[in-house]
Amino acid sequence: MDEMAAQIEIWKKIVDVQQHFNDLELRIRNFALIVTGAFLGLGANALKDGGTATINGHHIPTAALIVAASLVPLLAFYLMDRLWYHRLLKGAVNAGTQAEKKLTELGLAVDLGTQISLASPFTVFKKSVHSHHKMDGFYILLLLSIASLGLTLALAVRPSTVIAGTPSHVTQAQGLDEAAADAVCKAYVQDLLNHSAGVPGSTATDPGTGRQAVLVSGRWRLVPRC
Repeated sequence: MDEMAAQIEIWKKIVDVQQHFNDLELRIRNFALIVTGAFLGLGANALKDGGTATINGHHIPTAALIVAASLVPLLAFYLMDRLWYHRLLKGAVNAGTQAEKKLTELGLAVDLGTQISLASPFTVFKKSVHSHHKMDGFYILLLLSIASLGLTLALAVRPSTVIAGTPSHVTQAQGLDEAAADAVCKAYVQDLLNHSAGVPGSTATDPGTGRQAVLVSGRWRLVPRC
């Protein structure tokens, strides 16, 4: 086999390797979308069930936690794509460019890799956007979408609460009239204070917590904070 034929075989093998790594990167991104979609499906079911988790005294919808958890595998896919296979693909592209230069020196005009490298970038706001920028943009858009959805669920979805005197499986959304509930609480506080008004020793305040108690019908009762 002469040098020309040997270089052609080398170039063909390098192109095969480039195609292999490019296919792997596309599969990784496809799997990232599939796994993310599965988490969103679980989050939708959790939202329908209305479950909550208590973290540091805060009731957070389970749906928000599931959606937020999808960021972990998404980050893993990004690291695999960006720091692993994309670097290998870039190495294969560089090797292909070198092989094409050698074929050109032997009198065979081959510039596939060179033309692809020239055609791939585009300009946005006078800045050249290359393949790694496109990859970063793909994952950043996914991350922002999921983070926005998880934050919206955590802040906007109200956890369901059990109504007293009803079976535990009967729940009602915590979207009852908060103004009315606040008015009831204030009326109760005023009633407690009225019972103790003018009676010496019928009120007490904890200096440590600032909580106030009143003596009503011989029993001490905490004054709620409305």
